[in-house]
Amino acid sequence: MENWCFPEDRTAPVIDPERHIAAKYPPGQVPRLPEWAIVFFLGKGLPELERLYPTRVLLEELPGFITHSRVLGVAGEEGVCFLHGGYGAPQAACTMETLRVLGVRKTLLVGLCGGFGKETAVGDVFLPGRIWSEEGTSRHYFPEGGFAETDAPSGLEERLRYEGLRVRREPIVTTDAVYRQTFFKEAKWRDLGCAAVDMEASAAANVCRFRGMRCAAALMVSDRHPLAPDEPAWAWGSEDLPDRRERFLRACIEYALNEARGTDK
Repeated sequence: MENWCFPEDRTAPVIDPERHIAAKYPPGQVPRLPEWAIVFFLGKGLPELERLYPTRVLLEELPGFITHSRVLGVAGEEGVCFLHGGYGAPQAACTMETLRVLGVRKTLLVGLCGGFGKETAVGDVFLPGRIWSEEGTSRHYFPEGGFAETDAPSGLEERLRYEGLRVRREPIVTTDAVYRQTFFKEAKWRDLGCAAVDMEASAAANVCRFRGMRCAAALMVSDRHPLAPDEPAWAWGSEDLPDRRERFLRACIEYALNEARGTDK
């Protein structure tokens, strides 16, 4: 069976997200979240939010199939919530499905990526308008594969540049198979115009498209890949990555709060 998703399929899912989540609460008491969620796909996101702002717990645990993050808000701010989205495409998809049931209609994905573009450096931030899908989750939502489309907010770019970060608009790619990012494969990705790779973004973006939600992504390059076997071997990070990551997260959080107040565009 070449396709996993069939346009003629009108049958219900065996595990329906609405019923599954409703079963975790007393009748009529499924919680509602703000319409906008900032979804971190890195472990430092929520701790940095708590360091910068007084927070309040909106949910002790995000319900769903494999999504168990706390959901936080900032004291005095009503329009946006923050959570950890998990790791990998399947958990990212479950997070998006759950958020939609709880009332979220707009998401900003904030994570890390590996850079393989010729001019890409550790600490660069990608705001991709397109994300090439090489993960399996998306093919259960759309049969055609290819690029997932995302928003690319100019207000966030301005805040990132204010923090002294270099912003890139090239496409990226999402993969399931970290140890199959071969030199041959990354050359093919460069031919598509892509310059970095992550493990969640295209799946999250395609679930949002399927469910009628808006989605943008901001990903910082945490490691740069060698472009050929004779270059220095892959290594994680850089000496100034922690400082750059802190500025990156601050920019994303402050953009989210101001945008929720209607003061950022």
